[in-house]
Amino acid sequence: MSDRIDTIRKLLVSQPQDMFLNYSLAMELVSADRLEEAIAQFGRCLEIDASYLPAYTEGGKALRSAGRLDEARQMFRTGADLAAGQQGQSHTRDYLLAQLESLG
Repeated sequence: MSDRIDTIRKLLVSQPQDMFLNYSLAMELVSADRLEEAIAQFGRCLEIDASYLPAYTEGGKALRSAGRLDEARQMFRTGADLAAGQQGQSHTRDYLLAQLESLG
């Protein structure tokens, strides 16, 4: 796993705005249980493209896993609001709202 993280980081040096690489790094960090780094990386994804719904979904889940429940709620809520405004994203909106509801 560490090899994949290192490889992605090396690729990001020459392509720092590449959403796929940034998101892939965040997901690898989650898989390695490096949640704080993953959360920061999901934040980087949203700096690049604030409309990238997978970063809200997985970022919220990482925040929840890290015990940062208020921030997870906000991430899910923001993503759901954004999805509601995007045509064809009702499934994503519903999923994010379900995640939000699961937090109470």
